[in-house]
Amino acid sequence: MSARLDVAARGTRSSPTVALRARLRSAGVWIAAAIIILITVIATLLMSSESETEAPLHFDSTARDGTKAMVETLRSHGTEVTTTEDKDEARAAAAHSDTTLLIPSGAEALSAGDVNGFESTLRAHGNRLVLVDPGPAITEFTDRITVNDNVSPLGSPDPTSEPDCSLPGPRAAGAVTTGTVEYAETDKGTDGITACYPFAGPGVDELDGAEVAPGSARGQLITDDAGPVPLTVIGNSDWVTNEHIDEEGNASLVLSELSHTDDLVVYYPTFDDAAQPPPSTIDFVPSWFLAGGMWLIPCTLVLLLVLGRRFGPLAVERLPVIVPAVETVHGRAALSVRSHDRAGALHTLRTAALLRIAKRFSLGSEARAEDIIARLAAATGRDPGHLHHVFVSGSARTDAELTDLVHQLTQIESEVP
Repeated sequence: MSARLDVAARGTRSSPTVALRARLRSAGVWIAAAIIILITVIATLLMSSESETEAPLHFDSTARDGTKAMVETLRSHGTEVTTTEDKDEARAAAAHSDTTLLIPSGAEALSAGDVNGFESTLRAHGNRLVLVDPGPAITEFTDRITVNDNVSPLGSPDPTSEPDCSLPGPRAAGAVTTGTVEYAETDKGTDGITACYPFAGPGVDELDGAEVAPGSARGQLITDDAGPVPLTVIGNSDWVTNEHIDEEGNASLVLSELSHTDDLVVYYPTFDDAAQPPPSTIDFVPSWFLAGGMWLIPCTLVLLLVLGRRFGPLAVERLPVIVPAVETVHGRAALSVRSHDRAGALHTLRTAALLRIAKRFSLGSEARAEDIIARLAAATGRDPGHLHHVFVSGSARTDAELTDLVHQLTQIESEVP
């Protein structure tokens, strides 16, 4: 079948003018893409040539996730700030009286011996330690504070958090932006621990059976004045970054927590040279060769444009193209299977089931998971604890456990009148 008959059979039409316009549009897209890629490559090379570091939370970084603005602001307010990546230099500086040691990132890079060395130095001179969102590495520094794990996963914290504590710094700073991690006392009622800025908002509830007991002191800022070394954990790294330090009361809070002493040592841990991987082949290639090689990208695009051009008129397809909803569902399911994201899949199925059950019980979208489970227990006669395990706290470590939980979700939902 000829090209014209094929176009006629498809129910479309073309002409030399339409074909020319289509080719011009196609060529324009490729040319624009080549120009954009070229500009991006040049900008990347120029940015990478700068001596300034772009490491997250680094004291010399002016990037959005750097902390140079915080360091310079502290200096302008009279605090003597010492910045270093050298462990021995940081320890020597922390040995001065009236000093605070700040570790903004990389706490996991420190060995147990390093941590003990810093703590002994700080303890000997009565100095303070401040950590910025250390995560699970907090257990290397203290056994009195841990990451809070008893917040409901269905909660939606407010975008800003109030101090909700008696410390003067947070009370003066007021509301700050809300992060994603809370810290809490390991044992409920531990003396000397004060927590500020707890999560608050719809569905933010404490769970039973977690490592952190309900009612424990928890928040995004937590201080321990009764431990071996006075310790402050700034649980939201956004508070100290160049991008977010000027939002809400972030700057006031950070400056007040880091200016308790006249001197501040900012130590950015790095892995020892012995732990660095051996140089790769690319490290021995001259930079001018890499820059020249980048020109192969637009040349390749032009070559593909020339070799990939069509020799006949394009068949215009009727629009819009309708994609069945079941295909998107199957696509998301395939992605979950490929990435082994059992937790994400289980969370999605639980949320959908709770929303459908809430709708059957004529509960609003603001209803908490506990309220829905209570109504569900009353309607089905099932044990509330078992329902809470199925809809909230239960986890799936294997495909078999995931299948079992999903089966229980379906079975319980089918019993709702």
